[in-house]
Amino acid sequence: MGLGATTASPAQLAQTIESYLADHPAAALLEDGRILFDMRTAHYSVAESHGRCLLQFWSDERNLVRTVVDVQQRAQCLRLITRRLGATKPQSLELAPTSDRRTPTARDTARRNYQRLLERVLARHFLGSKVDGLRTAMDLEHSFGPAYVRGRLLKGTAADAVIGVSDAESASIIDGVLTLGVLWLDYCRHHADARRHFGGLKVIVLQAPGAPRRSAWPG
Repeated sequence: MGLGATTASPAQLAQTIESYLADHPAAALLEDGRILFDMRTAHYSVAESHGRCLLQFWSDERNLVRTVVDVQQRAQCLRLITRRLGATKPQSLELAPTSDRRTPTARDTARRNYQRLLERVLARHFLGSKVDGLRTAMDLEHSFGPAYVRGRLLKGTAADAVIGVSDAESASIIDGVLTLGVLWLDYCRHHADARRHFGGLKVIVLQAPGAPRRSAWPG
């Protein structure tokens, strides 16, 4: 149900937006289906100012300032009816829970397919090593999310930790793969058999099956 301009004060509109962003720290701001801001890297300010609900988003790439005149709940999203400063014609923005526009089913299927692809690529490029324990299971205790495929490459008593991510994931997820990889290497070392020595970490970003080519797998 929407909060119309005739029933919601600027302060109430600001509180609705503030609450949504607090509940969805990985939210994205979209315009016509295009992602303008990923809130994991962007900043915002929303407040009542001189009888208006003034909303501002900014990042290294862009800055946006709008007056919010209405807020409408739509499933898990929040539709914002806004006006540019000095303009009279309203425009729509949308806050979505994440920047990933895939449905949960499509996202999970894509990640399972990517895990199978990664296993084939590892077996082909690291001859003589055994691909072991590839997984994407969520592990909140150790900060591992389902977007990253984690596993091991075993060769005798030697081993390497492996972490991979599809280039179909968001830029912020891809950018975080090295940080998660270091955590995964540390986890492997602390949970390894005493005879097993983890020498290092292999970080791999592969093109998702069927996706437009963005980057090549490092040979």
